[in-house]
Amino acid sequence: MSTMENTSDKVLCLRTCPADMIARGKINDVEWSFKWPTRGFVECPDWDPTPTCGHGLHGLLWGDGDWSLLKDEPDSVWMVVEVCVANLVKIDESKVKFRCGNVIFTGVKADAIARVLTGAEAMTEAQKRARDWGEKSGHYSTAASSGDSSTAASSGYASTAASLGYASTAASSGNYSKAASSGYSSKAASSGYASTAASSGDSSTAASSGYASTAASLGYASKAASSGYASKAASSGYASTAASSGDSCIAASIGNNGSAKAGPNGLIIVTYWVDAEKRYRACIGNVGENEICADTWYKVHEGKLIPA
Repeated sequence: MSTMENTSDKVLCLRTCPADMIARGKINDVEWSFKWPTRGFVECPDWDPTPTCGHGLHGLLWGDGDWSLLKDEPDSVWMVVEVCVANLVKIDESKVKFRCGNVIFTGVKADAIARVLTGAEAMTEAQKRARDWGEKSGHYSTAASSGDSSTAASSGYASTAASLGYASTAASSGNYSKAASSGYSSKAASSGYASTAASSGDSSTAASSGYASTAASLGYASKAASSGYASKAASSGYASTAASSGDSCIAASIGNNGSAKAGPNGLIIVTYWVDAEKRYRACIGNVGENEICADTWYKVHEGKLIPA
């Protein structure tokens, strides 16, 4: 068994359910179903801590994992579950499972992503260490925080949030909103029409949701996710990932050993290092052409895009 370790005793898991809140599946040819609550306590009736699929409640820890496991239909319900670390087991790099938890949010994708990535209400450890926590709300509002484990949150039309420091967090919500975070394992989330999220630092995460939104993340193993028509996601750094969902979007992974995926009519760009030439080259794929499929991760192999 491999239980998760964390400086806090609580973590957040992201997951989705169909509109009827009933999760369904099959294990060893045996079909199962489980109805999730929209709020409050939830517990697995046949818990087994073995780090394998099944016999547990599943999700993505802090939104990190295989997003193809999440349902993205128009009526999908996006959920954030608060879980005690002692009740959580890592299955693999794509997902975790837990015995019980507390459903603290159910709603739309954009709000769930912002909640789980920033976790302003649940990341109690970060809040304890944040000396200059500040939050402003209103038209053209601005929030700025600087320092280790700092946090900044801004809500409102054309709002801006900036956070600088180790493990910093920035969240901004509203039309033309902007979120920027800098620091190791930093997180930036922005939601709104033409919103922008930028995060810099190893293992950093940037998520932006909204029409023509942009997400950019820089650093080793960084992640960028953008959702909305004509949205853009760009991630730079070794083994970085970029995912953009929505028609006519762009996903670009800049660095070596990266991967990217895009929605219908999207554009995929993945760079790779050619040692003999001492230079980077890029593989470009248009979704719907040359067997490039929508919502599929691609990497570079021998100078060509292949499913990751």
